[in-house]
Amino acid sequence: MENENVYRRETIEKYRQATEKMFRYLPWLEEKSGNKMVSRYQGSNMPESSITIPVYDSTLLAFVKEMNATGLMDRNYVYVFSRNRIRSEQDELRMIKQAELKDIENIFHIMAKYILGGMTKGWLWSRAVENGVFYHGLKRIKELLEVWDRPIA
Repeated sequence: MENENVYRRETIEKYRQATEKMFRYLPWLEEKSGNKMVSRYQGSNMPESSITIPVYDSTLLAFVKEMNATGLMDRNYVYVFSRNRIRSEQDELRMIKQAELKDIENIFHIMAKYILGGMTKGWLWSRAVENGVFYHGLKRIKELLEVWDRPIA
């Protein structure tokens, strides 16, 4: 029993240290959930046939940069999707909602799909804000860390 408590404390501390700064984005993510987060640059001298340039919200870019810096974005997220039969955004949100402390890695894998995938397909960052994956994932991580950090009676 004591070994379980030690493991739980170590796990909570590991994730808390990595994600503590990220929780400040929760109000912003909640506010922006459902909204488009990318616009197109419309220069005054731009010809109509030119390629449009996406312009991302600066807070979104800061969030992506900090999430990537946590070291918890695993490139092997594809295996978690395959193993858990995650095929749609609804599956992702359902898995986040049902996650327990032992499943916290799965939340980071779902977020990694958008953080790492967005490095080559920038629309993924905007999509994760629109569909609420970033907000619900970060919120669930915070809930899990708070619930499991309480002392056992």
